[in-house]
Amino acid sequence: MKVACTTNGEQVIANPTAPLQAVCPVCGGTLNLRSRQTMNNGQKTYYWRHRGNRDTHCSARNRPLN
Repeated sequence: MKVACTTNGEQVIANPTAPLQAVCPVCGGTLNLRSRQTMNNGQKTYYWRHRGNRDTHCSARNRPLN
């Protein structure tokens, strides 16, 4: 997910200067800032992921686990 919330409720976009942890705007779970290198140009892209792969039924996940 690209947009999360801070503990104050402000929206924050995943980028290199974002905090390392945030809150899921849908389920309220803890998110960790992650990054990966793209294959087409080698640049880093940033995204939020649920901590420890928890909250598997959150509707904000790209691929919810059943």
